[in-house]
Amino acid sequence: MKIVFLHGIGDGDPNRDWLRGLNNALESAGHPRIDESQVIAPRYDSFLATEGISAKMPDITYRVKNDDRSRREFERRQAAVYRMLQDEPDAVPFGFNSVPKPFMNAAHAFGVDHLSAMNLAQVRRYVTNDGLRGAILRYILDQVPARGKILLIGHSLGSVIAIDLLDHLPVDLKVQRFITIGSPANSDALHRGSERLLKKFPYGSVLDWANFFSPRDIVTMGRGLTSVFPGAQDCAVNIAGLDQHGSDRYLSHPAVAGLVANSLYPSKEAVVASRALAVRLTDDQLLTLIKLRFADCIAKNIKDTDRAQRYEDALKVIRDDFASQLEQMAASGQPIPAELQSIIEGRTPDLPNRLELREAVVTLTNLTTTNFVDPYEIDAGDAPKAALKTMVINLGFQPGVATHIAEALSEVDDLLKRTGGIPWGRIGVAAAGLALIAAGPIGLAMAAPATAFGGAAITGGLAALGPGGMMGGITTIGALAASGAGVVTGAALGGSSAEIFTLSVTHLTLRVSAEYALKRLDIANDTELWPQLVFLETQISAELNRLEAFSDSKTPRIHQLRAAQDAVTKLLGFVVDKELGAALTVPAGNDPEQSSGPSSGGPKGRIVLRPRSAD
Repeated sequence: MKIVFLHGIGDGDPNRDWLRGLNNALESAGHPRIDESQVIAPRYDSFLATEGISAKMPDITYRVKNDDRSRREFERRQAAVYRMLQDEPDAVPFGFNSVPKPFMNAAHAFGVDHLSAMNLAQVRRYVTNDGLRGAILRYILDQVPARGKILLIGHSLGSVIAIDLLDHLPVDLKVQRFITIGSPANSDALHRGSERLLKKFPYGSVLDWANFFSPRDIVTMGRGLTSVFPGAQDCAVNIAGLDQHGSDRYLSHPAVAGLVANSLYPSKEAVVASRALAVRLTDDQLLTLIKLRFADCIAKNIKDTDRAQRYEDALKVIRDDFASQLEQMAASGQPIPAELQSIIEGRTPDLPNRLELREAVVTLTNLTTTNFVDPYEIDAGDAPKAALKTMVINLGFQPGVATHIAEALSEVDDLLKRTGGIPWGRIGVAAAGLALIAAGPIGLAMAAPATAFGGAAITGGLAALGPGGMMGGITTIGALAASGAGVVTGAALGGSSAEIFTLSVTHLTLRVSAEYALKRLDIANDTELWPQLVFLETQISAELNRLEAFSDSKTPRIHQLRAAQDAVTKLLGFVVDKELGAALTVPAGNDPEQSSGPSSGGPKGRIVLRPRSAD
């Protein structure tokens, strides 16, 4: 694979200082040096210094009408780049954004017009002069291969040219990795009065794109490219010394050299599970496998083809992230159960039949509202309910159990339609907070730090569950469902009281659904459900009374609290109607508060709502 390097302003780096810096970094990391024969480094400095050079712009070769799928596959590869970069101590993926954009634009505009040290006028001349652009692009295209793969690196002005080049490359040539360093392509001053470069990013022909910048590089003004070019993965790097812009300084940085090495010398070592000792799945690991399998089932049950494909593609990103966590665990010496080793190898293992029926019902009820592809948001419709049958069978129970869970959920959902109903598959870890944290996105507490791609997103909130995080994850779901923890710990979530109460209502709604399903299966109900609903009703009513004295009557918070109050009232009525953990009547003659006055119908028992004592 050839390395194509496009230089910045100046003399075109005839001594190839950029390659020396890169080779020194590669050698320090134990990789082979790059031979000159592997390099294509066109010098176009004379084009920039000579007036009158002009050529027709080359044809755009990337003309895919719908590349949505290619974009999702590109984002999956970008997630892998992010994971590689986040392990570097002197690199910060997504950039610092340390300089406010208005200041950056003003500074760049001044630099374009006045600062010879930046010499951005050459960059602007390239952007605004189509004849010059055409001549330089054609000169470069004459030197790149017609097919195969290249590693494309652009520095400073060269990054602008490289971006411009992407949709003009030969159809059969793929960019294995695109790296930009010290790029000024984020500056509005460069694009003002000219057509924007790269109107459509070629997701199908560029495998990934990493953009590196130093926060102290005056050319980049400490900003990345993501706000202008959505395909870029920004990464801020710390560069020592006064020269913050040199190509050799950037390419000698371990994060940049590491990406080059990963592309040229990919590791073929696989994590091998130890066969000497069989490691049993912990409860939290089992819960993660259940979530993975549930997510697979949801993807298969989404009726809309486009949504189903997007959900499946998003799940691949989550699965990749989870597999990366497991690989890091294995590399650190932690024992990996055989089931999790299957995840590393790209397979979803069968679920062990370790759950009791009550645990299975409570767990599956909670998981119907979980957004397994968080932070991505895709409406799965009724797919979570449709997936219940397969999940129940996978957990070792009869398919009829799924019918009871689905019908219980549907009845409660119908009851609450006016107040929003049950949020099928829409609760992520950030929204669910403590109440549903055990049912959050896919990831393990003891794994790698949380990333932006969802797989370990749940780990950020695990401290709320005390030492051990999600150890005992299945038990944690059961405990939350039995204790009403979401009601009493809601204040720890932050946010408004209305938001906290809404989360508590959602939590108790799922508890009511689970208890109703259990009753339908002739399994004893939880006796604490009624008092916790009453307690929540009291809290919401007190908050409403406090706020209504001063607030406008139609504020969003008042509306939210009234909706929560209405939902709890309906849930209380449902619990009474279905006799879920509450004694409903006191026989006539046994109630000391019963009226003894004459009545046409004779003495009657008064309805009293109170917790039923445990049998």
